[in-house]
Amino acid sequence: MKKHISRPWGMNSVSPGFLKTALLWLQSTRNKVRHSFIKQDVKEKINNSKLSWEERLLFMGLIIVAGITLLGIKLYENNRTYQQAYTQLDQSRLVMMETEQLRAYLKEIEIAPAVATVQPAIFRSLHQISVRKKHSLIQANRIKTVQQLVESIGAGSGLASTDWKSLYNLLDGIKTEELRNIEIRQADITLGYSIDQRLYILLLLTLIILVMLAGYVLYKNQLATLQAKQQLENNKQILQSIIDNSSSLVYVKDMLGRFIFTNKKFTEFYGKAGEHLNETPDESVLQSRKSMETQEDLVINQELVHFYAIRFPLLDKNGQVYATAGIFTNLTDMIRKQQESKEKELLRNTLAVQENERLEIGMELHDNITQLLASAKMMLDTAIRQTNQKDEHLEKARDDVFTAIHETRKLSHSLVVPGLETESLTDAIMRLLDRLKSDGTITVQLKLVAKKKLNALDPVIRLALYRILQEQVNNIVKHARASQVIVDLKCLADTIQLTVQDNGVGFDTKIYSPGIGLSNINRRVSHLGGECRLHSVPGQGCQLNILIPQ
Repeated sequence: MKKHISRPWGMNSVSPGFLKTALLWLQSTRNKVRHSFIKQDVKEKINNSKLSWEERLLFMGLIIVAGITLLGIKLYENNRTYQQAYTQLDQSRLVMMETEQLRAYLKEIEIAPAVATVQPAIFRSLHQISVRKKHSLIQANRIKTVQQLVESIGAGSGLASTDWKSLYNLLDGIKTEELRNIEIRQADITLGYSIDQRLYILLLLTLIILVMLAGYVLYKNQLATLQAKQQLENNKQILQSIIDNSSSLVYVKDMLGRFIFTNKKFTEFYGKAGEHLNETPDESVLQSRKSMETQEDLVINQELVHFYAIRFPLLDKNGQVYATAGIFTNLTDMIRKQQESKEKELLRNTLAVQENERLEIGMELHDNITQLLASAKMMLDTAIRQTNQKDEHLEKARDDVFTAIHETRKLSHSLVVPGLETESLTDAIMRLLDRLKSDGTITVQLKLVAKKKLNALDPVIRLALYRILQEQVNNIVKHARASQVIVDLKCLADTIQLTVQDNGVGFDTKIYSPGIGLSNINRRVSHLGGECRLHSVPGQGCQLNILIPQ
């Protein structure tokens, strides 16, 4: 017969102490598992694991579902065994009924032999019993023996009293065996029913735990969702406060050009609908999917406002553009301050240049012209007192006056650019260098690149270049004691380069303190946003490099 699912051996082998032993074994196993899991290292592994509480709950839920599945399989197999026990119980009862019926037939034959009428019923009963007990070897042997005895009765040989007794004993043995089987089946059914109840209770408890776990997960998930929403709302308020209190103008537009977000500054300047906003750059950003930087001007309350604008696309997780955003920075105050600073710097430079020029004129008048005039006066006074040498002193006075007139003319030429308003810069530079060559002691090489561009420069730049070259030429004449001067003036794509080189005595730039001329050159170059570089070595001349942006 089939073995019961709750025991490793058959139902016939059930012992009263088996359940107690099994329960004790399960309890000891549970304690061992529990003690092994509460070890310090396991605790640390669990506590230090990187699993979140959602993942741990999911893991527990999978374990519970696996347990429910095993319980379901256990219940299914136990119910099958339970049904088999009921079937076998019914078979045993039918065998007992057939056995009683067979005994009645045999009693009838023993009292009044009527084999012909009763024998078919006897063989039918024996066949039913043999079919139902074909799996029981003992019962099959008994039924076979009974069948042989009954066949001998049908052959007319009759039975002795001992054979009749043996026949009845066999029937009693069949009945007794079935009674014992009935008791075993009923005990197994009772045990199976008890196991089913426990399994159902365990299944119910597991389902309750699963439902509670699911409820806890839903609660935690809902709580986390509410906390996330609250945090998102707080972050949104913080971001809104930061953006609203920012000096920049911020907006976001959807694909249809509708404003979905603006801060207070943007509303103050452009209004809620952005009436005065130039939307062309936004369309370009949508088409190119790239950020764009522009400078925009807006007239507000009859005042020109300057903005530095950066527009950029907003992309979703799939890389698709869903909106455009813009951040405008108000540069009006900064530009105004820069202009004021430039004006102040220009005023300071102008005043400094004027003061330096006045100082240079005063020194030139004092050291040169005034001395010549004083010498001429002294000669005239001497001629008046010493009449015998009158002509000689008058001649010297005349020479000093002519020299003073010549120096005055040179000073006036250095102060006023002759014809620069009406003639080209290149012609003025060539005339300046021609005067330098007129003494015959200095040779000059001039190289001009892009003359048309040089002559088309801004008048301020042209005047500055002329003054810078004039200052450096004067420095060479006064201090360099040079015999050769090279001037190179180029107008390139974005810069103007002026190089003035001489082969004079040179100087040490580390210990040299710039004079009035170099100070004026530095101020003029700085005013134009350019760069001035001076390179000189004692005995190897001097080179001045000027770079001025266009």
